[in-house]
Amino acid sequence: MSCEFVCLRFEGTNAEKALNGQCSQDVRDLGSTSSKLIAFCNPKGRMFGSGRLIRNDSLWLLITPASHAETICKRLRPFMELARVSMQIDDRPVALTREPLNLGSTHFESVIRVGEHGGTSWLIGGSENDLDAHTLRLEAGLHFVTPRTDGQLLPQQAHYQMLGGVSFTKGCYTGQEVISRLEHLGQTKQWLWIHRGKIEHSTEQIILNDGQKVKHIESVTLGESCTALVLASCDSKSTQLVHVPFDITRQVAGQRPVKLG
Repeated sequence: MSCEFVCLRFEGTNAEKALNGQCSQDVRDLGSTSSKLIAFCNPKGRMFGSGRLIRNDSLWLLITPASHAETICKRLRPFMELARVSMQIDDRPVALTREPLNLGSTHFESVIRVGEHGGTSWLIGGSENDLDAHTLRLEAGLHFVTPRTDGQLLPQQAHYQMLGGVSFTKGCYTGQEVISRLEHLGQTKQWLWIHRGKIEHSTEQIILNDGQKVKHIESVTLGESCTALVLASCDSKSTQLVHVPFDITRQVAGQRPVKLG
């Protein structure tokens, strides 16, 4: 699958309010040296877009897969136009590199560096895309919504509540009721696992050695090595699947986290 990414650029005095009202994270305290993972959801709580958001003076930049940027723009445009916020695809190149930055952001004259999970960082404005860095991103359990996964995943299935992509105290946004109810009262039956082994990029369903069928979400192939994220049952015992590198807990504010996996 393609690992090409771009920045969506939001500009206008109401950009903060407009973005905060549509995404899964509280972005009102986002400063110039920080960043936040966010998701945009439909009324059923399923993600139709996601990315890493940073603030650069009066501009807001969302790093997201290039293949899905136009779709996100189309979905968000009515809300942004109503708020008098301009939105377009920025023309600067975006690359993921193997240089950790603790999920913050630093701004230079021509380049912005933004930290990401997996000990990696984004470069806005320079460098070549590093497939090894995208392998590290997948091994950290992080997937960004693509055309293949548009409307397919709840944030909790993609571990966004554990990766800093969901606020349960910010208030209303599209899909919030479903996402909050699942966190407080329910539990998803499937979530993302790491799969290592040969997979054709065009394959949408993978049959494991134990006969279990799992959905192919995203993968990166380097030579004979392939690392993928797949959607499988939370209680899967397949030896072909590797758990994400963190405990999965409820993140309900004011309560002690309850380990789910």
